[in-house]
Amino acid sequence: MIGITMKELIECVSNGHDAEFTYQGKTYVLQPEKNTNGIFLVIWIISPESKCICSYPIPEDQEIPPEIVENVLNEKCFNGKSFMEIERQITVEVIY
Repeated sequence: MIGITMKELIECVSNGHDAEFTYQGKTYVLQPEKNTNGIFLVIWIISPESKCICSYPIPEDQEIPPEIVENVLNEKCFNGKSFMEIERQITVEVIY
């Protein structure tokens, strides 16, 4: 991964930050998201189209446990591969 280490990424997301990253010319965001069904840690593809490709429930009003971040990063939502499997091809652009 370019731009941040895996440990730093997991720590930032666990503390409620968003991470914007690119993979194969497409832009994605990893972020906590609240909707009527609760709070989730999600991965959205935001360019060229916008859609949620992964959603994982998280406890309300708490830091996000690192295990949940790791679960999301292990979901096979990138054409049958997980973030962990493609990690070397990812560039983290911004942490919000």
